[in-house]
Amino acid sequence: MVRIRSVLAGVMAAVVGTLGLVVGTGNPAAAETPLGHCYDDSTPAHRDAAPWRLPGGVQASWPTPLGLINGDVLRVTASGRIRIDHWGTSKSIAGELPLAGSGWPAPGLRRYMLIGKVTIGAVWLKSTGLTYGAGKWFPIGTDSDCMMYQSGALPEGGQLVLSFNDDNLGDNGDNAAVVVKQWI
Repeated sequence: MVRIRSVLAGVMAAVVGTLGLVVGTGNPAAAETPLGHCYDDSTPAHRDAAPWRLPGGVQASWPTPLGLINGDVLRVTASGRIRIDHWGTSKSIAGELPLAGSGWPAPGLRRYMLIGKVTIGAVWLKSTGLTYGAGKWFPIGTDSDCMMYQSGALPEGGQLVLSFNDDNLGDNGDNAAVVVKQWI
């Protein structure tokens, strides 16, 4: 019985060792991709030098100096509150419940939250696990987490547009302080 156990233990050790050689103990190549660099929060190819102000009543394109190319990864962080009416009601850019209904820019997302869309291609968001096509608003709030730009065909070079999930931007005020990081 002791001999069988020692033989089985030896076989198991050999199998585990072989799996370690074949499969590996990690995937160091994953960190070598833009998405891996974002996950690791390593130094991006571009980071806004200072937060830029996104007014509460507009849709604005992020002025990327590098352009957007298939496979680029972005992470948007933001802070602030926006005024949502002429009476001074203020809301966090993280948004609030209940979720927005039809007639809002992004139904099903939190009301008043910072949202984004791309003009060409699509964006995959780590935070939701979903892909959002061109013109489809996606959640950002105070931190978008890692998001990968996808553009399988020409033209590449879409723009990232930011705004707020409000059914009436016209009476808004104040702004969000936004910083975008880009890994290429």
